[in-house]
Amino acid sequence: MRWFLISIICSFIVFKASSQSKVAQKIALNNSVNPTTNLFVHFDKNVYSNNETVYFTAYILKTGKFELKDHKILAVALIRDVDTSIIKVDKFVTQDGLAFGNILIPDSVATGNYHLLAYTDKLVNGKPELIFKQPITIKTNIELPFRANIKLIDKPNIDSKDNKVLISVTTHDYKFLAKPVTVNYKYGSLQKTEKTDASGQLLLTIPKQENLIDPNIQVKLKHQTDSSFLSVPLPSGKTKAYVKFYPESGNLVNNVVSTVAWEVTDLQKRPIALKAFLFKDNSPIDTIETNSYGIGKFRLLADENAVYTVKLDNQNLKDSTYTLPKALNTGLVINIENAVVKDTLSLILRNTGNQKVFIRVHNFKQCFLDIPFDMKVKMRKLKIPLTDIPKGISTITITDSLDRPLAERLFFANYNDKEVLSANTDKTVYQQREKVTLKLESKKLQNSIVSIAVVQENRIALKNSNDIESYTYIKNELENISPNGKSSIYKDQDYLEQILRVKGWRKYTWQQTFNNKPSDTIKTTDSLLITGLVKRTNKKPITSPINLTTLGDDQIRIVNTSAAGIFDLNTPNLVTEHGKKMYLFVNANNRGDYGIQINDMFDKASKILSETEVSFISTEPLNLANNSDLVFKNNEKAIRLKEVVIKKTDDRRFHYARGGAGANACGDYVCIYNILNCRNHVADVGNTQPIAGVTYKGSNGPYQECNNYAKDDKSYVEFAGIRYHKEFYLDDYKDPLEPAFFSTIYWNYGTILDQKKETELTFYTSDITGPFKVIIQGVTGGDVIYAEKKFEVKQKGQVN
Repeated sequence: MRWFLISIICSFIVFKASSQSKVAQKIALNNSVNPTTNLFVHFDKNVYSNNETVYFTAYILKTGKFELKDHKILAVALIRDVDTSIIKVDKFVTQDGLAFGNILIPDSVATGNYHLLAYTDKLVNGKPELIFKQPITIKTNIELPFRANIKLIDKPNIDSKDNKVLISVTTHDYKFLAKPVTVNYKYGSLQKTEKTDASGQLLLTIPKQENLIDPNIQVKLKHQTDSSFLSVPLPSGKTKAYVKFYPESGNLVNNVVSTVAWEVTDLQKRPIALKAFLFKDNSPIDTIETNSYGIGKFRLLADENAVYTVKLDNQNLKDSTYTLPKALNTGLVINIENAVVKDTLSLILRNTGNQKVFIRVHNFKQCFLDIPFDMKVKMRKLKIPLTDIPKGISTITITDSLDRPLAERLFFANYNDKEVLSANTDKTVYQQREKVTLKLESKKLQNSIVSIAVVQENRIALKNSNDIESYTYIKNELENISPNGKSSIYKDQDYLEQILRVKGWRKYTWQQTFNNKPSDTIKTTDSLLITGLVKRTNKKPITSPINLTTLGDDQIRIVNTSAAGIFDLNTPNLVTEHGKKMYLFVNANNRGDYGIQINDMFDKASKILSETEVSFISTEPLNLANNSDLVFKNNEKAIRLKEVVIKKTDDRRFHYARGGAGANACGDYVCIYNILNCRNHVADVGNTQPIAGVTYKGSNGPYQECNNYAKDDKSYVEFAGIRYHKEFYLDDYKDPLEPAFFSTIYWNYGTILDQKKETELTFYTSDITGPFKVIIQGVTGGDVIYAEKKFEVKQKGQVN
């Protein structure tokens, strides 16, 4: 049967009629009830070390009628996954949908899995309107205080009732420890504390527990003041699999051929590749299978009153027989062989009878196609032009004359995986400390701004990968998208085809869309604030404004309270440069009679989000059997001097915020190579205090004198101000004695691309050898950009 082309005539009908249709109005209402926008944050990498700086650029995307000016502050919280503890929160200026910033990972933070949680200050119904989560791993670049490992004694046995686990702990040079190590471990409902023996070992007998959401045994080791963590998944016998069937149109229909996608995962939502047998009334009729993504498909002609089941061929799984959904007696089926298409969608409609239907193409925000269609035959082939449909995931819904859905299918319109931005380096192999020239060409792009990271390749873990294309068009639209083992889901067309078959639209449904009411568009909006209150120490009320002064950077600012002593710290003139602690003082001769309270709503919001957003991320086997796995190799780290703690007896109220004993009252220091606040010498004993009026490497001008106040002065309070970003320090590493073990060798937070000519950037390789990756992410007129480029760094003398 020849193709029936829905083309210009139908398009004319559609756009004339759809503006008045009830369905189009309901979909438009859904767009008002659930306005679409999202936040994406480009972090320079996703594997960090202690005392390392995180660089980022945040983009607010898909704005539409969205008010960018309502989002003025971006908060970024570092959250530990194991217990959702908040390590630190920093806040940054947001303007015109962009925010730039830097976060210093504390030296004391334990290695392991973390999240960087970003959100803006605008609240809708009490929750930040824009939220973004980036999983990261923190390793260490210093020698471990002790070595520890965990392993199973016996081979996995499904029939055994216990797992025997051996924990071994030694010094970093594999000698016995002088004292036993305290071992806290948790597995399912079991939680105990024990100690290692004289040889540093502990043998645990762990009873198996079935169907655990978290399959890992979590171990915390503590020796004197040092701690470390281990975690491995334990065999739990036969486990239950999650098996789901997805008839392509939503339902099986008797006597109509359907394509059925199916998915098999474990309790942690990890895919399972296996074979299975398809049965009809207990008789095998086909052999089917899932791939490495846990996804498969098969064709089925359902017979009336027949029962179809699938039996899994896997001895490690229990409850291996699963029943397909019952077929409808009458209905309509959609078949789309290729759902990821450029400009035309081809589909086949199969029907059990003669009925009038409506074909609607929409994205639950806007209806693009809305036409009546007579299915007078059992099968009809159609082609739908997608010229006027925006790029991204859309839905084709077939309804009856009463607008009840009969069939539905997702597809991706205007897909294009061709590179619109080319990135090329002048060579593919470089020596250590060699100049690199990077050229970006974007002739087809207009109004483009990008952030650029050049990082060591092993600092980009695939399990944590996030790119702006995949996030904008896929992850933000569908839920529970598993990594595909590659850097970009968007560019993997085959994987995208498969997830469109099984994931479905998770944000909205047709029924929910029709249940929306105009009153649902009414929402309460608010903003997160940093406010304060001045009180008298004698508890008498304040009746006139109080004058306050801020210190901490090279500017002195005045803050005036209301007559009741209330003040606001969200004002633009209180934004300070990165890395400076801010202090607020009562500016009065009798300032000891006053006390200051700060109410930072971001602290409370971060706590709530850490418990509601990060804690709901599915648990995966961590497989950290040896704590040295979280230590960087010797050729990736510099030799660090051991930090010396010096107790002060003077009355300085500022302590050494980041520079150790050599820092001044504001936390500023100069390393032995004359670099101000050198990121490679945090807390080194060779640091000295900067001198006012002297210009140092890494500074923007002469150093400004740091103010100092007495420790017993009670009329001040420290507060976390809103920050500007810190410029990335570009070094040519001319000093041969200065170690240069930097995994991020270039970062540019906002480069505006020139459409008429190439954009040329230069930087230098560091002392780290191996593969490096250039990652470019950003926005252009109506779209997003993502590009990669690789090169290698070898030791001097090894490059031909």
